[in-house]
Amino acid sequence: MQLTSILLYENLKKHFHIAEYRLLSKNQPLARPFFYEADRGLQSNHIYLTTEVLDLEFFHSMPEDVIFVICQKNETSVLPKGKFSCILLSSHTSAIHVFNFIQSIFDYYEEWEKQLVSICQQDGSLTDLLDASRKVFQNPLRITDMDFSLTAQSGLSQTPEEYDIFRDSTKRVEYLNAFLQDEACQIPPQEINPVLFPSYISGHRSLNINLFLEEQAKYHLSIIEHESPFSESDWYLITILAHHAEYIVHRMHSESSSRSTTLQSIFQSILSDRTADYMNISHLLEHVEWLPSHSYLCSVILAPGSGRWSLNNNTICQYISNDFPASCSIVFKEHVVSFYNLSLLAMEPEDVFQTLVYFIRDSMLKAGYSRPMTGHMNLRRQYLQALTALTMGCEIQPQLWIHHFSQIAMPYILKQATKIFPGYMICYEKLLDLPKSDAVQNTDYMKTLRVYLEHNLNTVQTAKALFIHRSTFLYRLERIKALLETDLEDPEELFYLNLSFRLLEMDNL
Repeated sequence: MQLTSILLYENLKKHFHIAEYRLLSKNQPLARPFFYEADRGLQSNHIYLTTEVLDLEFFHSMPEDVIFVICQKNETSVLPKGKFSCILLSSHTSAIHVFNFIQSIFDYYEEWEKQLVSICQQDGSLTDLLDASRKVFQNPLRITDMDFSLTAQSGLSQTPEEYDIFRDSTKRVEYLNAFLQDEACQIPPQEINPVLFPSYISGHRSLNINLFLEEQAKYHLSIIEHESPFSESDWYLITILAHHAEYIVHRMHSESSSRSTTLQSIFQSILSDRTADYMNISHLLEHVEWLPSHSYLCSVILAPGSGRWSLNNNTICQYISNDFPASCSIVFKEHVVSFYNLSLLAMEPEDVFQTLVYFIRDSMLKAGYSRPMTGHMNLRRQYLQALTALTMGCEIQPQLWIHHFSQIAMPYILKQATKIFPGYMICYEKLLDLPKSDAVQNTDYMKTLRVYLEHNLNTVQTAKALFIHRSTFLYRLERIKALLETDLEDPEELFYLNLSFRLLEMDNL
């Protein structure tokens, strides 16, 4: 492993007095040291030791990827002005001692890197990787996915209560949304360098870097500033750890991708192919242990546009997958469509609703839910139910975050019934004579009949609701029966009349 001049400087100052230094780098890697010999050239990316302060002309001719460590003999020695990489140690410092100490620094970090390599080669976990790195960073470490769900950690369990944001899923949603709305707490998806998050949201600074999977940022590796203040060398060291963490992430996903990809491809086919062979789909689902005897639920979630601070659909998918292991979420037509295997989850629909309610509300999402159903034959219909719940629910009650198909089933029936004909063309025909009579004779027959039907043909309750005497109501009822040419006793006719009032409301009549 190579060191940077910042890392070299930070280790040297723990044991030696540094008189002066120039132009140190966080990123430029340097190989093990040489003693400087004037008659030999300088090799790139190396550390050179000398006991003399060289002249300015020499320093100006130095390559930018070389650093000098000078163990001066003269107490009055100073570095010439100029741009070059150099560390000047105090007088009476043994060059041999410094050389050996620098070698020990290399040994220490190379031993750490060997541990990381060994963990990767022996199928170790991300937690093993973080545990092996605690001594290097002297701070808690964590790896989260894009919704800040904890994937691996080392040292967080010993942290104070305020670190619960990394462990508590409810607090995590608040933390995620707060970070999404703060420009200082963003890691661009293509950023390969570490990003420092300020402390005012979580109470503690963190140094964060993206972990990539198939050229897409899938996880964040973070150092939490708790036991020790950050040093400038942490910017370099976290990139070393990230490289090995990505190796394990790739291995983890390659091991689990077969089943996940199968589920996603099956549901992609269910949603996109109306002519799909459902017997074949059922066999495929059985192969991944989603059985015909299981119960299923579907949700359709809409993110609030593509605003800068909005959750993206992939993050929503990841969040749901983390909270519901027996689920499958895909992005379909700009929505996040999720299917939940209630049987494998050992959950009731209400459990799913309650688990997601704060995430949906706090993330300013909109969601529609289907009814739970058993078997594979209605999976696409469940998607259509959830989509209908979302779209119609947002039209009828746009102030609500969550809509259930059962709540919009009647408006859906009425909307379907009036797709070709308006309500007045399919309602109970004689019913249209009542508003004509009301207009000409100043009666109130339309309202009277509606209230009568709403009170299940109870004359006393209807008269009370209309604030009229019972005899007055009975007179009106006889007139209404005459106009409708019915005795209002046939159950199908009463159902038709009830439906007709709803149909006319669709026409605002």
